[in-house]
Amino acid sequence: MHSTLMKYQALSASQHARLLEIELPRQQVSYVGDIHGGLHSLTARPACDIQGYALLVDDIPRGFFLLKRRTLLPPWASGNTATFHALMIDHRHQGLGLGRECLARLPAVVREGWPEVEQLMLAVEADNEAARRLYLNAGWQDVPAPTGIALGRERLMLLKLR
Repeated sequence: MHSTLMKYQALSASQHARLLEIELPRQQVSYVGDIHGGLHSLTARPACDIQGYALLVDDIPRGFFLLKRRTLLPPWASGNTATFHALMIDHRHQGLGLGRECLARLPAVVREGWPEVEQLMLAVEADNEAARRLYLNAGWQDVPAPTGIALGRERLMLLKLR
């Protein structure tokens, strides 16, 4: 099994079509949405502040996530930060370590594309224990919400790149 991360824009036409086949269990859709919503996010402007990445396994998309920076940062992130969103691994390929693989490759992808970024942040539903464990095991840390920012049921997590 050979895997790689590839920018959405660099995918072939057939890989774009196969990306639309990514499906998640209902509970995960309630946390991150579906692939159609993730791809729609790529229409945000300015386009230079958002990137989509596909995890290819043997050249077939099996996962997807988004990175945002600068003007597209949520209110709880600021400075030289990029935020990580909508990690999706097709339900037929979950449990194979593909989520861990995405997270392991993430710092290098960010350093290559956005070298000024010093840290990554994400918000995760407090009751999404599987995701929280995944992030903690990948070196992310729980952080308190900035003063004046009400997150509701979400928890913030941080990964320093420098």
